[in-house]
Amino acid sequence: MNLAERELYVYRNDERLATHAVAVGSEEWPTPTGEWTIGQVIWNPRWIPPREESWAEEVEVVEPGDPENPLGRAQLVYRAPNSVHGTTQPESLGKAVSHGSIRVSNEVAMELARQVMEAGGAGKDERWYREARQNRTERREVLIPNPVPIRVVAGE
Repeated sequence: MNLAERELYVYRNDERLATHAVAVGSEEWPTPTGEWTIGQVIWNPRWIPPREESWAEEVEVVEPGDPENPLGRAQLVYRAPNSVHGTTQPESLGKAVSHGSIRVSNEVAMELARQVMEAGGAGKDERWYREARQNRTERREVLIPNPVPIRVVAGE
């Protein structure tokens, strides 16, 4: 993940498989740089405002499937509350506007969720993925037994 380029790169070993546009943290709420692992994937996440953050003190919880849910359709947790997640604001991609997390389109979020699950030893059958996509109000949390690395760099 390159913050300056606002792009997320998907690698398998040393081969780049995909590049996706992202929104990153604003100047006031920057996306942290570093290396972590993704140990949890949530399909149809519930958004719980981080109460320790001043901007979220008055914000309400948003349930899975709600069109106002800022986490979109899937969330890949690497450094809570920071995560890679879908968005209800696709026009934000390519901009520095989030509260520190990495936003991707909802389609990309679901694609990444499946890739992380499969790479991390938590893959499911086609029926499971189809049901997770179709039932937007059903939250599905998947722990990743072999967490997948993520590296966030500042770039140039």
